[in-house]
Amino acid sequence: MVKKQKEGKIMNPTDAHRKMERRKELQRNKKERMKVREVGVLKKDPNAIKAQIDKLEQMQADGALDKTRRHKKRQLEESLDKVVKKQKEYEEKMREKGEEPVMFSHLAPPKPSMVVPLNDVKVAGDYPRPEDSVYYHPELNPQGLPPGGKPQMYRARPVEPIPSPAKQTDAPPLALPIPPPPKPPAPK
Repeated sequence: MVKKQKEGKIMNPTDAHRKMERRKELQRNKKERMKVREVGVLKKDPNAIKAQIDKLEQMQADGALDKTRRHKKRQLEESLDKVVKKQKEYEEKMREKGEEPVMFSHLAPPKPSMVVPLNDVKVAGDYPRPEDSVYYHPELNPQGLPPGGKPQMYRARPVEPIPSPAKQTDAPPLALPIPPPPKPPAPK
């Protein structure tokens, strides 16, 4: 069965099938891009955008707002409107489903005041040993360094139980009884 195109050309069935598959793929990609764009808008923090707008308004009051900054301010105001609108739509949509809406602003990186540099830690046993690295090899990688682009990862050290003072005695450990030898095979 040979299909005709709009121009009257005759198209091979396999070419027609490929063309239809390509069209479907383009539609899927378009939907995927729209979803990614929407999630990107939902992730934006309206408070940060408001702070930038306030900063530009302060500059405008001082008279130091040129053409590019006015344009930037207009763009920020439009994006703020989009973000607020999308977040409200998202909240309503989630409430209709009966789920609690989750905003993405909590995914921000931790504050610098909460991060403690490794130099400030003064515990001797906390420093990792090269032998604990997952990349450690006694001959090929004695420092346990990761390959380029890979994060440093360590194996968990086995936790040694701390003996309690009540159980510490000078008695020798109990010996396990020796199991009886196996029975000889039965004669045939």
